[in-house]
Amino acid sequence: MTPKPEHPIPMPARPATGRYDTETDVLSVRFTDAAVVASREVRPGIVVAYDAAGAVAGIEILEASAGRLAADQDLRLLAEAA
Repeated sequence: MTPKPEHPIPMPARPATGRYDTETDVLSVRFTDAAVVASREVRPGIVVAYDAAGAVAGIEILEASAGRLAADQDLRLLAEAA
């Protein structure tokens, strides 16, 4: 059996959850249950949310139907770049 390769990016303690709001056209992805204490728009329409420890708690994509992300873009890499 081949050993499972280590993932270069630490995985969250729980699976990410996502929600799309059709009325506001916002896609929200949460990586933790921690309260959001700060946020920063890292690109137009891409907002990264941080918890009290400064860790990425989630990402919001405003006007999500506009296709701000490429289909193959990894949200974890976007969060790391923030």
